[in-house]
Amino acid sequence: MRVGILNSSSVVDCGGVLQYTVTLATGLSRLRDLDVTVFYDDPRFAAYCEAEPGLRAVRLRTGGERFAALVRAASTVANVHSPLVGRFDVLREHGLDCLVTDSSLIGFHLGIPFVGIIHDVMYRYYPDCGEYPWSERLVREIVYRRLGRHADRIVVDSEHSKADLVRFFGMDPARIRPVPMGPPPHARDGEQMADAVSELKAKRQLPGRFLFYPAQLWDHKNHRRLFEALARLRREGLIVPLVLTGGLRGTTGEAILATVPALGLADQVFYLGYVAEREIVALYTLAAALVFPSFADYTNIPILEAMALGTPVLCSNVFAMPEQLGGAGVLFDPFDVEAMAAAIRRGWESEELRRELVTRGRARVANLSRDAFAAGWRDVILEVAGTRAQAAG
Repeated sequence: MRVGILNSSSVVDCGGVLQYTVTLATGLSRLRDLDVTVFYDDPRFAAYCEAEPGLRAVRLRTGGERFAALVRAASTVANVHSPLVGRFDVLREHGLDCLVTDSSLIGFHLGIPFVGIIHDVMYRYYPDCGEYPWSERLVREIVYRRLGRHADRIVVDSEHSKADLVRFFGMDPARIRPVPMGPPPHARDGEQMADAVSELKAKRQLPGRFLFYPAQLWDHKNHRRLFEALARLRREGLIVPLVLTGGLRGTTGEAILATVPALGLADQVFYLGYVAEREIVALYTLAAALVFPSFADYTNIPILEAMALGTPVLCSNVFAMPEQLGGAGVLFDPFDVEAMAAAIRRGWESEELRRELVTRGRARVANLSRDAFAAGWRDVILEVAGTRAQAAG
């Protein structure tokens, strides 16, 4: 069965989407009954495909697409098939039985059976966050409603996500499939990363012990309250260094980082910016714990990475994060600075607790493997292809 995966995201700017796509593509490519091709924009994505034998990759052409893109956008709004598909016409040439798209309706416009991925609808909960301007909210609203009508199936990461699509958009629950994600490929290479740890120590001036938080500097990632929790602990006599990675996100990120010296934390918060996967794994290996205070995510890839690499997890207790952790972490209210500080103190001071969390994390992530993720996706793809074949017959 010929399966296409459309990846139009940037390698640098869309970390979570990138890791989801890589994990999906590499997992499906190992299944003998699926013939997988990834169609991509960012030339840097080719390196991820080349690392996986048996995974084909086709770069979409660039340039000369503005008119076709406008026609597709207008057709999407009008809820009709676009007469122009532009560079996506190459997908037809591959005779796909099923196309997987990330919040895209190109499968509808091409007439190819397709599965749409919806990662979150957090703009519905927190429309005032800077990362959700009115234009972003409007586009998502239109696309998600059209996906709910035209996609053969919708895949989400949790039952909570599914319930929200039904609640906010009236989608048919029978057409929504929760498929929990497994750790991305690099998170399984931790045991072979001794060299990377040595390189990181030589390259970066890091504290001997630290908490690690890899996340884009968006409002909903809740860095400000995390800094306030660290400042509270500092006033109580406990200094807990923190290492941050992730994109700056323009003026929003700059404003978030400006609170660090304002709270007197300039000597204990280390912002590294965007770093490669090799360094990410090394940071997990060195960190005393992952702290994840986001208040607007269903589930999170760093939680999977941490559990897979043997790093204790301190995490928000909202949406599907407790479901994802399955009792393998310390939970806290992301809006309660005092509760966050208390969770950090527990994780920082108790070696026994950290060992217990590592053991629980490894047991939990064993049930969230890449193979299980690929198998869940395979079931959805076969279901879509089979349903279309029956309809055609």
